[in-house]
Amino acid sequence: MKYIKSFFRWLRRCISPVYVMMFIAAFILWYSTKLGDTYTTEHEVVIVVAGEEHSVDCTIRGKGTDLVGYTLWSRGDRFTIPLGELSFEEGVVEENDSRGLHISAVSLQQAIAARMSDVEVLSVGTPPTVELASIVSEVERTQHQPQITKPTK
Repeated sequence: MKYIKSFFRWLRRCISPVYVMMFIAAFILWYSTKLGDTYTTEHEVVIVVAGEEHSVDCTIRGKGTDLVGYTLWSRGDRFTIPLGELSFEEGVVEENDSRGLHISAVSLQQAIAARMSDVEVLSVGTPPTVELASIVSEVERTQHQPQITKPTK
């Protein structure tokens, strides 16, 4: 502890407080000009569909300040998307003794984009599969019929 205090005393004698303030101001100005540019990045989004949580990778584009904001302050955010906003691809998928429907990538992208208003959602990763039992219970609870679309290839 004694050595740390003596180091800071020596540092205070060699470096002026005005120099430190100007250095910090220059860093803030440089950083703010860099964050004013437009960037494209990958961002993981957690969505809740029919009571099930899914993680979806999204490619988003926006100003650097908005992207830093989403990265720092939205880590724990979950977007709840009702079935009425989504459409599903035709055909039932069977995985691990359960049956489900694939969410359409276009409807998922539109639903996420509506919730991320400051940035542009360019694409979404592989859309998740929602179990039929969850869909049926959600439809019974809310009386929304899911839309089934033919897959685009």
